[in-house]
Amino acid sequence: MRLSIGGFWRRRLWRVVFLWWGIAVGELGLREAGIGMGVWLGPVVGFLGSWWLLRRWRRQFEEELQFWLSDLRERLERLQHGAFSVRLSPQDFPEELQGLLSQLNRVVEVVESELGRVRKLERIRSDFVGNVSHELRNPLFALRGYLEVLAEQPPQEPEMVQHFVQKALQHARRLEALLTRLLELSRIESGAIRMRLRAFSLTELVREVVAGFAERAEEQQVQLSVEIPSEPVEVVADRERIEQVLVNLVDNAIKYNRQGGAVRVRVQPQGKRVLVEVSDTGIGIPPEHQERVFERFYRVRESASAVEGSGLGLAIVKHILEAHQAPYELESTPNVGTAVRFWLRS
Repeated sequence: MRLSIGGFWRRRLWRVVFLWWGIAVGELGLREAGIGMGVWLGPVVGFLGSWWLLRRWRRQFEEELQFWLSDLRERLERLQHGAFSVRLSPQDFPEELQGLLSQLNRVVEVVESELGRVRKLERIRSDFVGNVSHELRNPLFALRGYLEVLAEQPPQEPEMVQHFVQKALQHARRLEALLTRLLELSRIESGAIRMRLRAFSLTELVREVVAGFAERAEEQQVQLSVEIPSEPVEVVADRERIEQVLVNLVDNAIKYNRQGGAVRVRVQPQGKRVLVEVSDTGIGIPPEHQERVFERFYRVRESASAVEGSGLGLAIVKHILEAHQAPYELESTPNVGTAVRFWLRS
C-alpha cells in the first residue's frame, strides 16, 4: 500500500474549503431572507463541521498509518530472520520518507554482502582445516609407523634399520616442507611480508633458477631450456619473491611432466612490462579444474595419486604476483601441456 501523508491531507483540505464555501453561501441566503441568526449560525456550523471532519479524517489516517506500519514491520522481521531477498520498494514508503527507504535498502545490501563474505570465509576456513588435517595426517602416520617398527620390533639387519630411518626422515622432511610453505603462505596473505621492490636482472635470475633444476630434470628425463634475450632484462620487483614464483612454477612443470617431455622458461620484453612464461609438455589440467588450481591445497584428483605435492605452490605464486600487481594467466590442455604467464614492470 502506498501511503502519502501530504497527499492524504491535501485531498481532504478541499472538503473543508467547500464546507466553508457552502456555509458562506447559506449565510448570505439567510441574510437575504432577513433571518438574523445567519450572522452567528454560519461560523458555528463551520466550526462544528470542520471539527467533526478533522476527527474522522484523523481516525482514517491513523488506520492507514497502522496498516502501513504493520506491513513494514512484517517485512523488516523477514529481513531480521535472513530473508535478504526482500527489498522495500518506493510504493512501500510515503513520499516524505523516500530518503529513509534508500538508506534502509543500502543497509540491507551491506548486511547481505557482509553475510555472504562471512559464509565464504567460513567455508574457506572449514576447507582449510580439513585440508591441513589431511595433509599433516599422512606423513605423521607414516612417520609414526616407521618409528614404531624401530622401537617395538627393530630389524636385525643394519640395512633394514637404515632403510626405516631414511623413510622416517623422508616423511619428516615432507612434513617440515609443508609447514614451512603453510607458514609462508599465511604470512604473505596477512601482509606480514612486505615486498621489497628493487631493480634487478631478471635474465640472470632465470638462469640461476633453471641451473638449480638441471640435475632433477635430467633424473626425470625432462629437457629443461631457457629462451631469454642476449641483453640483460631488468624488472622492478622483490627478487627473492619472484625467485620463489619461478621455483614453484619450474618445480610443477617438471613434477607433472612425463619422461621425454620438455620445460621451457621464456623471458620477453613487452613495452613497459616483461613477460615471463613457464611452459611444459606434461599431463595438463582439465578445463573444469583450471580456475581452482591457484587455491590452497587444491589438486587435480586425477593426478594427485601419482604425484605428491602440498597443493600450496600455486597459491603462493598467486599471492606473490597479486602483491606485485602483476597480471598472470594459465593456459592448459590435457595430455598436451601447461603454460603459466605473468608480467612484471620493467
